Amino acid sequence: MFRTCLIISQVLLAVIYTSAGVSKFLHGFPVIIGPVWLIEELSKYGLGLFGYLIAVAQLVSGLVLFFPIYRLIGALMLLPMQLCITVVTISLGWSGTPYINLVLLGMVLALIYDEREKLAKLVGSQAGFRQHKVAYVMSFIGFWSAAALMKYGALLMNGA
Repeated sequence: MFRTCLIISQVLLAVIYTSAGVSKFLHGFPVIIGPVWLIEELSKYGLGLFGYLIAVAQLVSGLVLFFPIYRLIGALMLLPMQLCITVVTISLGWSGTPYINLVLLGMVLALIYDEREKLAKLVGSQAGFRQHKVAYVMSFIGFWSAAALMKYGALLMNGA
């Protein structure tokens, strides 16, 4: 039963996000969720390119989810997007929509949970870190130092 629910969730998310992505390019395309006017609305604020990025991300992640072998990749691609959509709808006080988005977020999380063994293999390996620990630590310190210098360097130069 759980497997069947996961397959239904996977296909439903694939259809929802593929149609949401395509509909932002082709307004006549049938869509289940998502504003088809997003690109036009964001363009008013100089963010049209961001709207296209969202459309492409929805399209690609939806297409990836159609293939069972890539379910983990598709779910990981959808997680930040679905989380942001959920937070935005809650923040804007939309009635009803946050509940639908929470269900969709739960579906994404269920797909990731089912693939947890694959995910553990991807992130669980410490061998690469142990082998190159000095490079990781020095890169971390170096990049944070450069960021701090860019942010506060002018203050140090003017104050000295």
